[in-house]
Amino acid sequence: MNKLIATLKFLFRKRLSISSEFVYTKIKDFKYSVAENNIAQYNNVVKSTLDKRNSKYIHPVYFAKVSWRIILDFNDYLEAPINPAILDTIVHQSEQIIIHKSLENLKVLSVRSKIIETKSHRKGTKFAIKVDYFSDEILVATEYSSGILFGVKLKGKDITVEEMPWPKKLEQNPIWTETVEIEKNLSYIYAEKAEIDAPIHTNPKYAKSIGLPDIILQGTCSFAKSVDKIVAVELNNDFNKIKAVSARFTGHVLTPNTLHVRLLEKSENALYFDVTTNDGKIVIKGGAIMINA
Repeated sequence: MNKLIATLKFLFRKRLSISSEFVYTKIKDFKYSVAENNIAQYNNVVKSTLDKRNSKYIHPVYFAKVSWRIILDFNDYLEAPINPAILDTIVHQSEQIIIHKSLENLKVLSVRSKIIETKSHRKGTKFAIKVDYFSDEILVATEYSSGILFGVKLKGKDITVEEMPWPKKLEQNPIWTETVEIEKNLSYIYAEKAEIDAPIHTNPKYAKSIGLPDIILQGTCSFAKSVDKIVAVELNNDFNKIKAVSARFTGHVLTPNTLHVRLLEKSENALYFDVTTNDGKIVIKGGAIMINA
């Protein structure tokens, strides 16, 4: 009965909408201080091995923590604010982070970002942003991130200002498979330590109200843990070899769970992978770690 009531509420909810012209809204620049305890907290929550080697080294997926600050308080950074209720619907779709410079001992990042796409999606509206990170005016990393405004209707035609780079898709037998255990309360821990949170991750009532079965694990958490596993097996925990990481989030991870990280292809310059849950559902496709040869 409760499931039926939740379904009816979802079907008859007030539908949110957003204009495709949102893509032209400017995002304000800001500076982000990289504290050592902040790095350690992030490394610890994703069980990263890199903090044992160098506690001052930033995990590549850490940049998603910085860009989430924009998303979390989007209206504070947008020149033209949008309906705040829309922001609660964001579900991460894809992430690609390109490393241009060593990520050791970075203290202050200058963050410059822009929206590059608004597009209709079967589950709502897709939007994408590009974020450039500078240290002392030197470009150290570029992040491409896309999300789905779950259940939000796009008004107007699709607009793409800049194409997102997509990793290649592979569907083949894995070279090897390693497991990563996901504990029941990890969504809450990651929200606190990584400061990446939204109602779909920590508010069961809200998650169910928009059609999700329950709260879901943050995609960047699954991504970071998968990258760690592959770097441990293939690169002897040497994160300095990473030139870029990317993934496309194709399914929801409920907790508790067991992730199966599957290496699909390897070469001197790249490692390609996907990730499945304990029921065999693929939740990350197009996973890639590009390597400095």
